[in-house]
This record gives sequence, C-alpha cells and structure tokens, in this order.
Amino acid sequence: MLLNEAVGAALPATTALVVADADAVLVDVLARLRGAAADEAIVVLIQPDFAAIDRAMLIAALGRLALELAPRRINAISLADGAASERVVAAARYLAFARSTTGQSLVVG
Repeated sequence: MLLNEAVGAALPATTALVVADADAVLVDVLARLRGAAADEAIVVLIQPDFAAIDRAMLIAALGRLALELAPRRINAISLADGAASERVVAAARYLAFARSTTGQSLVVG
C-alpha cells in the first residue's frame, strides 16, 4: 500500500512502523510490536479496515505496551476512511520525534 510506504519512508531509522490492517489479527500485531527492531520509537498505523474490536483493544493496550517496551516509545495513528496521506505522514513524524510522548494514539481523518 502506498500510504504505508510513504509513512515508512518519512520515519527516522530509529523508528519502526507496524501496520495493523484487514490482513492482520491483534495477536500478530502485538507480536510484531514486541519484536520490532527500533532503537527509539514504534509507530503503529491502524488502517480503517482493521477489525473494530481489535482496534479498540489495541488502542486500550497502548499504555501497558508503553510500559512493557520502555525505554522505546510506542504510539499509534488510527486512520479514518479517506485520511489524507500528508496528514498521516505529518502525524507519524510528530510521534516519531516527540521524545516525551508514549502510549498515545492520534485519530487522523
């Protein structure tokens, strides 16, 4: 998907991108988060087609994941249908460079 590639290209090398989409189940996304090769931060891109119950559980778990994965930071971007790619990239870059922000989610529409 082009949006995933654009976001990944905009992130610094110290930040990992994990994508949650219709092809993923929550347990697999959590495994990818825990195994992500990132020195500083992980940005989770939650696509609009990710199952609603899985989306809710993932967002609810962000605070606990932030504690578990510290000192790495973890934040999420929850996409609404039709989210403008430039807004998504800007949100991802903000979260990647916001050194005192972890366990948070932004909704981008």
